[in-house]
Amino acid sequence: MFRHALLDSLGIRKEAGVEGADRAREVRERQRADWGAVAGGWQRHREKMSAPMSAITERMVEALGVGPGDRVLDLACGVGDPAFTLSRLVGPEGFVLGLDLSPEMARAARSWAEEHGIGNVGFREIPTELDLGVEPESFDAATCRLGLMFVPDPVAALRELLVALVPGGRISVSAWGRPERNPNFSLPMEVIARHAELPQDGPGLFALPTPSVLGAVLEAAGFTGVEASAFETPVVKAKDAESYWYGLTAMAGPLVSILAPLDEERRRAVRSEVVEEISALFPGGPVEMSGEVVVASGEKGS
Repeated sequence: MFRHALLDSLGIRKEAGVEGADRAREVRERQRADWGAVAGGWQRHREKMSAPMSAITERMVEALGVGPGDRVLDLACGVGDPAFTLSRLVGPEGFVLGLDLSPEMARAARSWAEEHGIGNVGFREIPTELDLGVEPESFDAATCRLGLMFVPDPVAALRELLVALVPGGRISVSAWGRPERNPNFSLPMEVIARHAELPQDGPGLFALPTPSVLGAVLEAAGFTGVEASAFETPVVKAKDAESYWYGLTAMAGPLVSILAPLDEERRRAVRSEVVEEISALFPGGPVEMSGEVVVASGEKGS
């Protein structure tokens, strides 16, 4: 009862009917556009992003417990992490399949794999997170790093992963924590809110912000032995405020989509105010921020 009340209070239980289906379609189209727009930035700055993201991947992999020969399914794979990390753990006898709504993201991941001769991974676009195109009980483990909070119905998405897992298979997911603990996103969003209307509910950066919420979502999907915790990790390092703004607009898909409809005058105003506030916090640079991340794991019952 508490679990359902918690999910209801956050508006993340399934919406039924035509209206719910239309809303889900709009969410997916927006996410596909958002992340397609920044896929090039993620590809160009892959090495720069690997350090802060590696700490999140490490926590997830530790909870997953994969080893040589395992098959792993990675939902919202982006440009290929944690898939490439997992590929090293499962070895040549194992396999990692990365799935993403964005064809640009999946293409960038495939390109990297081909360029570096990584043969035990595959990447492809999916029409929706409810249509994975994989056989039931064909994977030993599943991951979703910082993607679950963007889907229309996270419980339904997790149930699809549950079906794809063998009995006893494990899952590990992560999401951004509370807004006040993630100034990298909350600060520019506060500035943008002075110039544009921000989405008030539904999927987004902070849709699954606590261990209790993320854990409840896994339990509602049918996973057992769920464990969830929050931790702080470095997420941003830029030489100065201008570099910070460049990185933000090159890789933060949800913020880019909010800025896109603004006229040139308002976009300039947002940029100026963000740079000014960051400069005041980090005079002369560098800009270094930590953020809170929630990681949860569970198991498919036998």
